[in-house]
Amino acid sequence: MLTLCSKDRFNIYSKSIRTDNISCKFGCSPLQALLLEMRGVTEDTPASEVKDWLLPNMSKLLADVDLGSGSQAARNYILGLDRSSNVIVYGDYDVDGICSTAIAVELVMSRGARVRYYIPHRFNQGYGVHGEIAKMIAKQKCNLVIIVDCGTHDAESIEILRKSGIPVVIFDHHLVEGVSAQCEALVNPQVDGDANAKRLCATGVLWTWIWKNSLLPTKNIIGLLDLVALATIADCVSLASHLNRVLVREGIKSLRAGTHKGLSNLMMQLGIEYTAVNTDDLAMKVIPCLNAAGRLYIADLAVSILFPCKDVGANVEKLIQLNLKRRELSAKILEQVEKSDETGYKFVRMDRQWSAGVLSSVASRICVANNAPIALVASMGDVMRGTLRMPKGGDAVGVLKELDPYLNTWGGHRLAAGFSVKTENWQKLRDVMEEKLSCVNVEEDKEDMILWKPSALDMDTWSEAELLGPFGMENPSPAMYLPYSGIKRVLPLGKNGKHVKVETSEGELLAFGGAELFNDRHEIEGFVYKPKVDVWKNVTSLRFILEKMVVREFC
Repeated sequence: MLTLCSKDRFNIYSKSIRTDNISCKFGCSPLQALLLEMRGVTEDTPASEVKDWLLPNMSKLLADVDLGSGSQAARNYILGLDRSSNVIVYGDYDVDGICSTAIAVELVMSRGARVRYYIPHRFNQGYGVHGEIAKMIAKQKCNLVIIVDCGTHDAESIEILRKSGIPVVIFDHHLVEGVSAQCEALVNPQVDGDANAKRLCATGVLWTWIWKNSLLPTKNIIGLLDLVALATIADCVSLASHLNRVLVREGIKSLRAGTHKGLSNLMMQLGIEYTAVNTDDLAMKVIPCLNAAGRLYIADLAVSILFPCKDVGANVEKLIQLNLKRRELSAKILEQVEKSDETGYKFVRMDRQWSAGVLSSVASRICVANNAPIALVASMGDVMRGTLRMPKGGDAVGVLKELDPYLNTWGGHRLAAGFSVKTENWQKLRDVMEEKLSCVNVEEDKEDMILWKPSALDMDTWSEAELLGPFGMENPSPAMYLPYSGIKRVLPLGKNGKHVKVETSEGELLAFGGAELFNDRHEIEGFVYKPKVDVWKNVTSLRFILEKMVVREFC
């Protein structure tokens, strides 16, 4: 959607002597040199670091990463499984949780052991390992419980399992706050892993641990990289991490190969040619569908399409319908919030009619649009459930830690967290949270972009830029700035009159949702656009998507 903005929001990089020196020293193209310069590379940067940007070596990066001291103990427990073993995998309801659950199940099956999995209900139970479920598992008995994407903080529930004689192995990536669970093996890089390991999502932690311990045949483990790619993008972990980037890059190859037929089916039903799927397709279409199961139904539905099953087609269709419902509910909530903003921005919003399962995606959009913290809360009987989103500079976990006396449960990351509060404590919490969020020191970052004409950007040049991808969190897709030099024509695009094609002397720009802005009079300074590779009927082309119109008088 095309928006208006002012030029003072940008850091515009253009070719210079410094760029030429980087290009010459490291043998990269001028566009690659500019992108490296934006990422802090100079003439003095070690060649090995530049190589990690342009040609990351997955095997070397995996060999160097340190997941922490719990790795060996966890390996011993997995190697101890055989056909007589009975294992339960305990996961989480988001994409990282379902993908790590699926990998853990496959790992146990490879040992010949019997395995079941359990994922808590988002509304009825919420995040983490719950005491009543731990008691139920203890009564049923098993030889091992493997917990993924949670567990680090669930000390009491883990102790219930251990006291019943069941060993527990945890693979997690959440920040350690307070007392961590005591178990037979905890693989969580946040405890004692290195910097690269700390940037992995839970699925990335588990997959990397399997790779480093050679617990599956190489072909099998490479095939599971599609799940790592999904989880890494869904959990918004850093793609400035060379390890995460190469895992996503190789994971997309696995997706394009159709390793998991259920995912291929889902992509085809969404109108995605899975043999050409990219990170945008995953972030905008596939991941919301997988998340919709846990938000509006049960996460088991999403897990089911990661394994061969006769009902995969019906399950895929149900996922798509759930996502359509999620979008409708999200749009209504967003409209309500935008209307309430007319009387002033509030950091904490609550409505008893809201569906708690869709609040996180709405909160993310509000946070980005306003560059401000936001907490959205819904009523779930005698408990209120909420989601907290922070812009850069904020610390969601830090805020919730200070509010712990008012809260029932809470957890998450610096920029995104969830919480619950008993209804009788809600009023006190709301007032204190509103005050604390109003004091968050938000960083006003400028957006980096490159001075580059569309006429100087062909498929080969863009392919060179894509070597620094996949793009995403902390490694944004290159935005290009084109100074205004007049417009030849503005032509309608599509049938509904909302989109236009803008013809300039430097090439064509596609402005989706931009028809009204071009009907108004603005003193234009320039355009911000992004290249997009389009595949249609096996024909690949490069299109230029207009994202921002830069005007002189913008407020």
